[in-house]
Amino acid sequence: MKLAETLAISGQPGLFRFVAQSRNGIIVESLADAKRMIVSGNAKVSSLNDIAIFTTSEDMPLAYVFEMISKATDGKECCSHKADNAQLKAAMKQYLPDYDEERVRISDIKKLFAWYNILVNHGMTVFVEEETQEAAEAQPAEEKTAAPKAPAKKKKNTDEAATAATEKKAAKTTKTKAADKPAKAAKKKKEE
Repeated sequence: MKLAETLAISGQPGLFRFVAQSRNGIIVESLADAKRMIVSGNAKVSSLNDIAIFTTSEDMPLAYVFEMISKATDGKECCSHKADNAQLKAAMKQYLPDYDEERVRISDIKKLFAWYNILVNHGMTVFVEEETQEAAEAQPAEEKTAAPKAPAKKKKNTDEAATAATEKKAAKTTKTKAADKPAKAAKKKKEE
């Protein structure tokens, strides 16, 4: 099982594994009881690979947070998500010292620990694949040696662009109407 195939569905407790695409949505299997269900196309479904935790420097992908928890617990279950709030915050500070305490709510910490324990109970021990990890470690070194990038061209403000387009269209319409007046007058004289 890979983290990219593991899904969290808004309004549904626990985690799910992607099974197949259906015409009404997707078919998922619950990791808790292995029951399958169809999730409609308008439900909010997130892959655990796409979720990140706020830190004081930059957002930390969930896979790396799980990897840090796994190293700290030697691949065993972490703090229960049912523990009291002070204990949960202390455990989070231990696993991820620079997490943003203002933006990461206690409900987020509970979900994080519950998800980690579910994945460990299903035999998942490696959360970050090696080639991904090597690429992430090599990238900062490449950035240091790379030539500085040219600044991106500034895009026109969308309001300015919309106003300019409207003015251009109005000018074109005015020109067309002005050009039509002599032609209409000539046509009228001809008919008389």
